[in-house]
Amino acid sequence: MKFGDVSIRRKVPCTLRDGVTLYADIYMPIGGGECPVLLMRQPYGRSIASTVSHAHPVWYASRGYIVVVQDVRGRGDSEGVFTPFAHEAEDGYDTVEWAAALPGSNGKVGMYGFSYQGAVQWAAASLRPPRLAAIAPSMTAADPYHGWMYPYGSFDAQNCLPWAYQLARDGARRAGDAEAEALCAQAMQDPASLLRRLPLNGGHPLLERYMPAYFDWAGHPEYDDYWAGLNWLEAFRQKPVPALHIGGWYDFLLHGTIQSFTALQRDGGRSPDLFHRLVIGPWTHIPWGRKAGGIDHGPEADGGMHLIQARWFDYWLKGEADNGAYEEAPVRYFEPFGQRWEEADAWPDAEAASRGTTSRLFLSGSELPANGALGGGRLTDLEEKIDKKAAPDVFVYDARLPMTLASALPADRSPQQDRYEILVYTGEPLREGLHVLGSPKVRAVCQTLDGPTDLVAVLTLLLPGGEARFLSVGRTEIGSAGAMCEGGWETAAIELRPIAVRCPAGSSIRLELTGSAFPLLLRHPNGAPLSCAAGAGPGELNIATVAVAGGKGALSRIELPLAGG
Repeated sequence: MKFGDVSIRRKVPCTLRDGVTLYADIYMPIGGGECPVLLMRQPYGRSIASTVSHAHPVWYASRGYIVVVQDVRGRGDSEGVFTPFAHEAEDGYDTVEWAAALPGSNGKVGMYGFSYQGAVQWAAASLRPPRLAAIAPSMTAADPYHGWMYPYGSFDAQNCLPWAYQLARDGARRAGDAEAEALCAQAMQDPASLLRRLPLNGGHPLLERYMPAYFDWAGHPEYDDYWAGLNWLEAFRQKPVPALHIGGWYDFLLHGTIQSFTALQRDGGRSPDLFHRLVIGPWTHIPWGRKAGGIDHGPEADGGMHLIQARWFDYWLKGEADNGAYEEAPVRYFEPFGQRWEEADAWPDAEAASRGTTSRLFLSGSELPANGALGGGRLTDLEEKIDKKAAPDVFVYDARLPMTLASALPADRSPQQDRYEILVYTGEPLREGLHVLGSPKVRAVCQTLDGPTDLVAVLTLLLPGGEARFLSVGRTEIGSAGAMCEGGWETAAIELRPIAVRCPAGSSIRLELTGSAFPLLLRHPNGAPLSCAAGAGPGELNIATVAVAGGKGALSRIELPLAGG
C-alpha cells in the first residue's frame, strides 16, 4: 500500500534463531535503487514509532531509507513472552541481519529511537551484528543499573513504577483483560499515589500478573549478577560502532546518556572511520520542546535534531563523507541562560575533571543556624573567611514528611528553601560570570544520629530577583556501619547530576543539604540501609538527625567544574 508518498508493507514476519516470529512494518521509498535500512525496535505498538520525539518513518523513507519498525518479543503482534531487556541482544542481532537482507537493501543498517527503543540499540550492538553500521540512541542507557534504574544510587521508583504499570497495561490488553488494562491506565494517571503506597515492592497484584520484572528491578538494589547480565556497555566497548548520543538536561535518563558517551570518549574513536557524538538539549523525556519547566528556552531549543540524525545516518549508511558530520564538535549542548547551543571537544568525565579547573566554595556557619534561606549559612571562596567559631549546623529528617523535589526541571526552589529541615548555604553575588560544565561535587563533614540516612545536596542559582533556580541534585548514604569516622564525624562525598550553565554576574551559588528529595529520589527510611527502602512499610519510616560542620578545620565544600579548564 501507499501512504504519504511512500510504500508500506505491514506485519512483515522475521523469524528468530529460536523460532519465535516478530512482526514489523516496513516503509520504503518509491522508485528503484538500493537503500540503507533504519531499524527501530519498540514495545509500545509499532504504529507509534517513537513519534513523540522522532520524525515519522515516512519522513526518513522520503529521504531514501528503508525504515523497519518492529514489535519486540511479546509485544504488539510479535510472538513470545516480553521480559524487559532480557532478550533484546540476541533478538536485535537477528533482526539487524534479517533487515540487511530485505529486498531493496544496500546491506547497511542503522538503529534509531529513544528510551526503550534506545536501550535495544545498545543490546543489539553489544553482540556486533556484521551489518550494523551506526546507532543513534536517545535518552537511554547502555548500563540499565547505573544509567536508568539507580542513577543516584537509589531506586528510581518515580519513573520505574509508573512505567511498569504502562507495560502491564499493554500486557493486559494483549491478554484480553480489559479490566486490568483500565486499572493499570488509572494507576499511571496518579503516580503520586503509587509512590506513597508502601512498601514499594508489595501490594501491586497487577504488576505481579503482567509485569513481574518490576520486582526484580526493586529487589536488586546493589549492582550484582542480575544487572551485570543487562549491562551492554562493556561488550560494546570491545568492538564499537559509531554512536550519536542524544540527551536532555531535564530527562530522567541523563545519567545513562552521559555515562555511555564518556566511556566511549575514553576509548578514543576520533577518526573518520569511527567517531561518536553527544548532543544535549533543554528537554524532558517528552516532549523535546522549548518550554520545559515553564521557562521559554527560545526558538533555537529544537537544535535541528531531525536533520542532525538524518545527516548522521547519511554519513555512515550512504557514504556521504563530506556532509559535515565528522567536522562537528564531539559535544554540543544547549546553555539555558544564554539560550544558545555551545560546543566542547570532550565531556568532562571524572578523570578529566580531576585535572581541570574547579571553583571551590566552602561551607561556613555563623552566629545563626543555617536552617532555611533566612538562616546564617554561607558559601565563601576563601578558607580564611570560614567562621571557625560557628557551631555545627543541624537538620532533622522525618521520613514520614520528606522534603520535596519533583523533577530536574529548572523550577524555583526559593519557597522550599524556607523550610528549617533544610540547611541553606548562599554565596556572595558573582562579580563575573561562571561557566560550569560537568558534575558538581560536594564534600561535607557530617555526623548522624539514628542513621544510616541520606545526605542530599541540591544546587540552585539565586538570581537577583529572588528566584532560586534548580540546577542539580545528588545524594549519598551516611551513618553506615564501617563509615570512615574521626571523633564521630565522617566526610560524605556526593556527585551531583551533570549540568552546563553560565551563571551570570550578580547571581549567587546556593547549596541545600537535607535528608530527602522526594519523589525524585527514593526516600531513605532511616535506621536501616537504603537497600531496604523498597520493602519498608509505613511503620518503618523513622527520624534521623544530621550535623554538618563548616568550621573548625572541617572544610566542607562544593566543587564546581569549570568549562575550558
